[in-house]
Amino acid sequence: MSRPIATLALELALKNVGVQEEGNNAGRAVGSYLASCIPPLPAGNPWCVAHVRYRLKQAATQLGIVYDETMPRTGYTPDYYNWAVENNKWISRKKAEERPELIRPGDLCLFYFSQMGRHAHMGMVVDATTNGISTVEGNTSPPKIGTAVEREGDGLYKKYRSFASLGSKGGFVLLDF
Repeated sequence: MSRPIATLALELALKNVGVQEEGNNAGRAVGSYLASCIPPLPAGNPWCVAHVRYRLKQAATQLGIVYDETMPRTGYTPDYYNWAVENNKWISRKKAEERPELIRPGDLCLFYFSQMGRHAHMGMVVDATTNGISTVEGNTSPPKIGTAVEREGDGLYKKYRSFASLGSKGGFVLLDF
């Protein structure tokens, strides 16, 4: 199945690894990400989801394609989880561990935070193996060995994550466009 928007969105994200905030959840790049959401989000808001939204919109615009109009355009992670479940596009962490070949570059990874009782961080999948996933994530910290998932960092970074780091209810949103 051809997935031109997901593929190009990931390519564009990878080209921008290293972009950093200017201030706290602010700056020119972060402002563009936040503005791409519907409704637009002001500076100071978390932007991991907004980055994904920006890249999908950017890729679709460049390709002249409209992606699934039912998919959220917000900056709120649970909206994407709910959409994925409702549209049979959700792969749980457990299923992904058993069958990592189901997860493709450009799919979305959602991290579940039990202390918050919800999915609260999102990234884009670069690669999935039996050992875990490589991701591109916004609003996170530079990669460090053995660290927890950071959802209030300073930039856009490529990371390696174990499946367990997704949390007990974490998983993946399959993008078929």
